[in-house]
Amino acid sequence: MLCKLCRLFAVVSCFSLIACKDYKVHEVKDFRLYVKSDDTELKAAINELAAQYNKDVGAKALTVVDNKGDANSSISFVENLADKGGSKLGLGQWITTERENNNGASKKITVYHSMALEFDAANFEGKLAGMADKNSDAYKHLYHLFCHEVGHGMELNHSDDRSNVMYKSIPERYTSAINFDAYFAYIRSYLHIAAPAAKTNLI
Repeated sequence: MLCKLCRLFAVVSCFSLIACKDYKVHEVKDFRLYVKSDDTELKAAINELAAQYNKDVGAKALTVVDNKGDANSSISFVENLADKGGSKLGLGQWITTERENNNGASKKITVYHSMALEFDAANFEGKLAGMADKNSDAYKHLYHLFCHEVGHGMELNHSDDRSNVMYKSIPERYTSAINFDAYFAYIRSYLHIAAPAAKTNLI
């Protein structure tokens, strides 16, 4: 018996097979984030970062919810965050679940996308004071870190390119070499959001 993820890959690959033409796959990418903390400052920071993220995407890519029951994704703050590779500033993962609906000869499979994000509590809390100034290194560091972990939640892996938002380490000081344009172009493509109209200079 195939695991859920294996069955999903099998279904997706069926698009090229004649025998699988009766499969229909529908994807739901509605990310509703619940912040697992009672700290009002941390919650306010996540709301601010998510709002900036949506602005840069050009649409509502993320929704921060107050009630856990309304969420399908989570954000946690962890003391001394680490994985098998050692200490981390953040960890993000994408999650997919599927539901089958048989209707006679056809089968509809709905794939629900969600994410689980974790941030190192000391690093995040130590930079909260800089959230008031979007030009500060602290704000830019947290925003880059937030984008990076959300990127994992939207199925991006690490990059070996230092200019990529998904490079494996996040600098303490912001550098203009980071290519946020390419990152948000991917996010819009992933979410099927149209690119914003090009700005024109009127004389």
